[in-house]
Amino acid sequence: MGRFNKIASRLHRLTPKRLALLIEATILLLLARVAINLLPFKYLMWYFKRHIKHDEVFGLERENLLTEVRCAIERAARLLPGSTVCFPRGIAVQLMLLRRGVCTTLYYGAATLPDLGLTSHVWVKDGEKGVVGEDCANVYHILARYPNISRCSVVDNN
Repeated sequence: MGRFNKIASRLHRLTPKRLALLIEATILLLLARVAINLLPFKYLMWYFKRHIKHDEVFGLERENLLTEVRCAIERAARLLPGSTVCFPRGIAVQLMLLRRGVCTTLYYGAATLPDLGLTSHVWVKDGEKGVVGEDCANVYHILARYPNISRCSVVDNN
């Protein structure tokens, strides 16, 4: 069975909600990859700082959204051709979560690693909880952080 048939078979088994999340994640990852390669960083910074008001969600709904969006991003990144590194993943996950009322922080860090030399990394956290890219974040020095807490109006219904 070819790669396309395997992918089609897996997509067919997804629920409509998960398929919609996967499609959204795929589109946002592609857009993020293009934006990173074409736009000056100052425009990306504008994107990170723009204000969009949503009611923030909490509790079990928030946990479910974090899990669903993380899974959609990881699955879409595996399906796309080429390499989808940490930066587009961070941009896409932050936007997907913000649209659903989950305000996160995108971190941009750098480190000098023995095998790679000077390298950078992006990760997203929800408070102290990692969303994407957090597995190796502890070796990077934080150069910038882009919280979007001010972009959500805090409404705790618990």
